Amino acid sequence: MITLRHAIKIAASRSHAFHALTDIGEMAAWHLGTVKGAIAPGETLVLTPKLGTRFSWRTESVEPDRRIIQTCIEGSGSSPGRTLTFNLADGADGRTLVELTDGEWQSDDPHLPFCNTHWGEVLHRLKGHVERDAG
Repeated sequence: MITLRHAIKIAASRSHAFHALTDIGEMAAWHLGTVKGAIAPGETLVLTPKLGTRFSWRTESVEPDRRIIQTCIEGSGSSPGRTLTFNLADGADGRTLVELTDGEWQSDDPHLPFCNTHWGEVLHRLKGHVERDAG
């Protein structure tokens, strides 16, 4: 089994980055397509990055400014049932470290390389948005 792991440093406060990850209006500013729902325990976030592609994530837990854990309940391929975790921490250099994990994947899953690329793109869009907003 494989867990996708990504990380990025953002030149903004942890609370600013967390807000961009949890506020639907903020997410709509940097995420592709439409963003609906809510990010709160038991609530569902629905992402439609392009026509015909829809992912729904149920939020399992939220630790303000620190962690978000979600489970995919609707999506393409083998996405349903996967756990997505965002961890935020203060970096030694004053930036916020955002770590993302998505797992568990079978090593031969044909969607794995595409999803891996997608998460890197997502974190770069988040970084660009937060740093523009904080600047």
